[in-house]
Amino acid sequence: MKRFPLRELAHVVAMSGVVLAAVRCGGPEDPHAHDDATEFNVQSALLTRNRDALRLCVQESASLRGSAARINERLGASLRAVSNHPDWAAARFGDQKPTIELGCPGPALALERLEPKESIIGPGLALKPSRYRTFIHVLDEKTADVVLGERQVDRAPAEFLRVDDHVLAEVSTALVVRESYLDHPEFAARWLAGAVGLQAREDGLPGVLGDVLDKPVTDTSSLTKPGLDPTTH
Repeated sequence: MKRFPLRELAHVVAMSGVVLAAVRCGGPEDPHAHDDATEFNVQSALLTRNRDALRLCVQESASLRGSAARINERLGASLRAVSNHPDWAAARFGDQKPTIELGCPGPALALERLEPKESIIGPGLALKPSRYRTFIHVLDEKTADVVLGERQVDRAPAEFLRVDDHVLAEVSTALVVRESYLDHPEFAARWLAGAVGLQAREDGLPGVLGDVLDKPVTDTSSLTKPGLDPTTH
C-alpha cells in the first residue's frame, strides 16, 4: 500500500465533521480554490461533483470470494442501519438508493501492517475521483492478523483531491475489517458511519443495532492531521 513520504508537508483534511458542518450551513465555495477543487463539493458528504449517490465498493480476501454474495448482504444490512443516523438527510447523499458493488479500483491491498496515519488504501491523489465514497476490504483471519495485527477494523484514506497548494482533501475513505467483525454493532455505528462522512455514534444507531459498548480500536476523532503528498511512495 502507498504511504505518505517524508519530503513535502501538506495538511490532509478528514472530511466527516468538516463537510457535515458546511452542508448544514450552506457555506460558499472559494472562487480562488486550486484547479483540482472544481471537483470538490462541500455541499454533500459525497464530497465530489461526479457522485450522484452513495456508493461503496467491497473487496474481499481470495479465501472469502465464495462468500462474496453473503458478505455483500451483511454490508447492506449495516448500511441500512447507518441510514437511520440522525444526520443522514443533512448529509445530502442524493435521491438514489445507496449501493454496494463488488471490486474496488486502485492497487490490491498489500500484505503488510496498516498504519492509519501513513497508509493509503486506494488510488491516492486523483484528478477525477472514483464514484465510490467508501472502499471496504474484508479480510479472513490469517490476512487480518498480518494487516491489522490485534485490531478488528481500521480506516485509512483511499482518495484525495488537492484543493489548495498545501491542502489535500480526503474524498474517499477505506475500511479494512475482519470478516468476523462485520456483524458487530460497533462496525456500523462507529466505523461505517464515519467512513461515509457521518459522525460516529458512541450510543449506537437508533432502533436498529442497539448500544455500542466497546471503545474504538483506534482514535479517528481528529478532523485535521499532518500528511504528505501521496503521489510518490
